[in-house]
Amino acid sequence: MSEEAPEGTWPHRVLELRIHGIKNTPPTEILGREQSELRQTQGDENGGFWWAPDQDQADRDPDDPPGTVDPSVPPEGVRTEAYSWGRLARYGSGPLLFIGQLFVQLAWLLLAPFGLANTAYWTRRIPTQRPGGEWDAGVGGASLRIFALGLTLLYVCALGSVSLDLGVQCVSGTACTAFPSAVTGFFGTEPLSWRGPQLSLLSLVPIAGVLLLFVVSRRARVRYEAAIFDAADRMGGRGVQRKGRLRPLASEGFWRTARVGSPTERLHLAAAFLLVALLLSWDRMFAGVEECAKLQTFVSGECLGGALRTGDVLALTGGIVAAAGLVVTIVLVGVLAETTNTGRESVDEFLRDRLRRTGTVTGWVLAAAVVVYLYVGASLWFGGQYEVPGTGAFLGLATAPSIILGVLLAICVSALGWRRGVPPWLSIVLMTGAGLAFLVGVAQNPPTQDADPGALRLPLFLIAAVLTLAQLIVVWWWPRSRPGRRVGHPERFQAEGWAGMGPGVLMLLALGAAMILSTLLVLGVQGWLVSGSPPCGCAAPPHGVLRPPIVYHNFGDVLPFIAIAFALVVTGMALPLLRWIPLLTTPRTVDGRRPLLEGVDSYQYGRIRASTTADRLALKILRARRLAALVHRGEPILGILALLLAIGFVVALAVSYTTVFRAIDGLVGPALTVIAAAILIVVVENALTAKERPISVMWDLMCFLPRAGHPFGPPCYAERVVPEVRDRVTDWLTHDLQPPADLDLAARLEWRDRQEERALAEERPFSVVLSAHSLGAVLAVSTLFTLRPDDADRLRNVGLLTYGAQLRVYFGRFFPELFGPDALGTLGSRRPLLGKADPWFTQVELDQDGGRVVVSESDADDPSLVDLLTQPDGSVGWINLWRRTDYLGFPINSYRLDRGLPDDLDRGADEFGPPRYLVKVATHPDYQSAPQYRVALLDVIERIR
Repeated sequence: MSEEAPEGTWPHRVLELRIHGIKNTPPTEILGREQSELRQTQGDENGGFWWAPDQDQADRDPDDPPGTVDPSVPPEGVRTEAYSWGRLARYGSGPLLFIGQLFVQLAWLLLAPFGLANTAYWTRRIPTQRPGGEWDAGVGGASLRIFALGLTLLYVCALGSVSLDLGVQCVSGTACTAFPSAVTGFFGTEPLSWRGPQLSLLSLVPIAGVLLLFVVSRRARVRYEAAIFDAADRMGGRGVQRKGRLRPLASEGFWRTARVGSPTERLHLAAAFLLVALLLSWDRMFAGVEECAKLQTFVSGECLGGALRTGDVLALTGGIVAAAGLVVTIVLVGVLAETTNTGRESVDEFLRDRLRRTGTVTGWVLAAAVVVYLYVGASLWFGGQYEVPGTGAFLGLATAPSIILGVLLAICVSALGWRRGVPPWLSIVLMTGAGLAFLVGVAQNPPTQDADPGALRLPLFLIAAVLTLAQLIVVWWWPRSRPGRRVGHPERFQAEGWAGMGPGVLMLLALGAAMILSTLLVLGVQGWLVSGSPPCGCAAPPHGVLRPPIVYHNFGDVLPFIAIAFALVVTGMALPLLRWIPLLTTPRTVDGRRPLLEGVDSYQYGRIRASTTADRLALKILRARRLAALVHRGEPILGILALLLAIGFVVALAVSYTTVFRAIDGLVGPALTVIAAAILIVVVENALTAKERPISVMWDLMCFLPRAGHPFGPPCYAERVVPEVRDRVTDWLTHDLQPPADLDLAARLEWRDRQEERALAEERPFSVVLSAHSLGAVLAVSTLFTLRPDDADRLRNVGLLTYGAQLRVYFGRFFPELFGPDALGTLGSRRPLLGKADPWFTQVELDQDGGRVVVSESDADDPSLVDLLTQPDGSVGWINLWRRTDYLGFPINSYRLDRGLPDDLDRGADEFGPPRYLVKVATHPDYQSAPQYRVALLDVIERIR
């Protein structure tokens, strides 16, 4: 029997647990108290729980009118705590000075494409999971892991372009006027005076760069992703026997089973070693063949034939072994990507055995890759001199970056159809054919300025374009085909981000970020190397002598035009909407200090009326609504950016520098300098404030979901947040219970698990309200899915109060299986519009008329979040506050607000601050000081009671 404390000894029956959002609101601001009044009850310097012991004592201004409520004083019987998690997602260089901070921030910036690749993993169609903790990744998981490996190899090529290509040109010639003479003298001494040893030594730079990214990522991961005690193991309850198909967030292993870990890290490191070894062998094998010095002539018979006729057995052997090893590594990345259970053993045993086996295999692969790299390096060092190309360029990088970029672009285009049901084999056939035709067409480009292109160039480019267009048509048409209709209604993709093409869009953005950073690095180093005065006193500096791989040069020329086109699109969208002040529909705000304007229930005759008010405060609020509406267009804007980047990749690969880009080189340099300076300013600003996010708001969004695509991605702070919040909830619900004294440790743990399950499913004297702002709402929802009692349909004693949330229009559209309408039990949302003053115009009208957006339905057997929070009397223990002036806050169910309905989830909040002094417009923060907050909190408490 357990011992239950007397009822009168507990002054607080309800725990209001406030969770901040991406603003990283400090506990003092969350609780409205000074730092000296707060005490941290659990956690460490990176995150934890705070409360004010004297929170029940009001500090009210004596001149306030009677009845004024102090927002920092909780209602009677309610204990208010703040959970702070912001520093879990902010990782600087610790005690390092500014220079150290700057280098760490630069390293984090380089990891941004990896974080976008991890985000793209979760935009795929994630299947429901079987009980037990195993993971079924669904379509595209292996391809995305190969794409992530390609990003690593793209970085290897960029770092190699700086050291192996530009570096070897500088140490063997006179083109680099800014190159330190001491370095040139060092490479001029024996045995570094010839090409082989120079390349062997310079090859350490790309290896060191990849190792640096690995160390930065791993150090942060070890620090932040370790779950507290055994909380992650108890997600869903230790010993809970779930039945049927589970939603991904409700599966036991979601927050504790790494989908890319040490084995995948070893494969990425092995691929880096093997690629560098292949490039070194490539340069030696092809050095004596003039046709192999340019991308346009590389696939010619003269180049390939001359390479195969080489008498350098060491280089040929090393190249073949490195190429074969790289292919094997790529295959292993795809094969070892997913976890399945044979059914002959328990999941935990299976996962441990599989991890042990894959760890052994990948360890041997990494060791073999290091051996191959050392063998090739030694063959160049001791193998004697070989003929140097006339340009002095490193031949290994003449084509490798272009080939890798082309393959990654093809994977991105294929990924557009993953969610929309396009058969993977069909996409592979179409994009492989397009890629091969495109590659041969590139070989038809003129190799010199005065040469003519090959006769087959345009026909081959036309074939590649037709096959790519066929892929895009299939992506659009497939949901309307007979096989697609069998899966679901074709209109269901209206409720999904980018019409169900989210994986491809985010992968294009990841590839774009990687190419932008790589290009700025390569061209920046090239510009610096030729920035000095020529020693000969010549009038013209020898810029033309030093040339990077053509793909970086071409993309550098295209990048300013991408930036200009993107700026024109954004400006063209914004300027017409800024010329007038629209009267947007607003939520009904009850219990407000004063109404601003009469609420508009619907748009009359399909039009948005303009405001004619002369009231200064009203005008200020209306302008804030207009600005917030402009920001809400993030989804289509990012889609346009992805399209522009894709066009830029094609141009960079297809166009010969000698025929198109010669005339604009003088203009591109300053434009790239501006782009690089803007990026550097952001990095320096974050380095000066080491406790802030490395890459601003995007960082928190990329770090929320577990790493599942790229092993070097930033750490997932939610892997600690969700277990901590879950433990705090269960501890509060059972903190009046004491286990019998005669139990050993194992029996105590079992007893505690049983009590937690009972507290979540049965009526208890204590309850919890998770009060979550912005991204904190996503964390709270994730926690609630882990709190589900053993096969129970309802969650008792726990309620949810959200405000400024993006669950419906962002997370629900981008990650439908995790936070979509079927998972939450809410209504779907259409995409935002670019041309309307209100981007949600059609959705507002649809909600007002009682219509529904068709959504994808899963085969999950467990309840949705609304079902889970539905109480015995039919009320839902969830209320959401939002306002039109919030640039990141939306309704989570509907723009229609009819009070008294069972699904009364959304309510309005005041759009202005306290009226006594310097009244300001309330936007994304400050919901807790609005009077509607306390009313909603009391209503949630009443519902769950």
